[in-house]
Amino acid sequence: MATALAERTTTAFLDGEDSLEINNIIHSTEGAKMFGFDAALVGGTTVYAWAIPALVEAIGEDWLDFGWIDVRFRRPVFPGDVLTTRVEADADGSFTWAMTKPDGDAALAGSAGPGLAPWLDEVTVPSLLEPAAPAETPVLLTPEMLPVGQDIPPELVPTAIADAEEYADGLARDPHPRWHGAGARMHPGWIAGRATRLLHHTYTYRAAIHAGSQIQHFKPVRAGESVTAAGRIAEGFQRKDHEYLLLDMGLYDEAREELIRIRHRTIYQVAKR
Repeated sequence: MATALAERTTTAFLDGEDSLEINNIIHSTEGAKMFGFDAALVGGTTVYAWAIPALVEAIGEDWLDFGWIDVRFRRPVFPGDVLTTRVEADADGSFTWAMTKPDGDAALAGSAGPGLAPWLDEVTVPSLLEPAAPAETPVLLTPEMLPVGQDIPPELVPTAIADAEEYADGLARDPHPRWHGAGARMHPGWIAGRATRLLHHTYTYRAAIHAGSQIQHFKPVRAGESVTAAGRIAEGFQRKDHEYLLLDMGLYDEAREELIRIRHRTIYQVAKR
């Protein structure tokens, strides 16, 4: 086994209200039980956020400025799960990482590296960048209503230092100074979570499970600067009775310069077991 460059342990906690009134009921105890789970699923981007300290320690601070990551969600994470993130170096200059449960099975796993991602050109870029108001009546996502190949209404996302600090301290449990004060960065977990937020700008669903993300950082997202989240539905497909979608999206600064590019893979209709 390769020697880990960084290793961190975290105990999972529920990152929202345990209620059937939330947007995604699979993150509630009763909602998750409707789909055959024993407990509420912790949000995928929050779990990813807990891996960031180990990734930065192994890859270096510059990774946050210009680097990439591929995240695959392999097993659900429940409140109370003890998770260990381990990052190892590969011969080609990239890194392999996993977040494992005590039985050794990976809840999350993937690869990461500095510079441009090897898969970057596979992620499409939206052409519609002018922010739109949120839908008064969100559209229920179904295979028949999925706008494959189309841009979806962009969202204007104001940020503030207080937002950066609240996310880092409350959800990410990451107290590093880079997320605090003047010039604070928005946390990578917050960045990954913009995909779900963008979907909810126009659409709705009862239950969804985050299946994976590919994220390219071109420049930091700084607190205090409004960004535009824009994207398009690249693909929809069925697998094991679940309905999946791929959302290709980006975060853009006030000059419409691309800061982040993401391919977000999610199950938007979860099959009941």
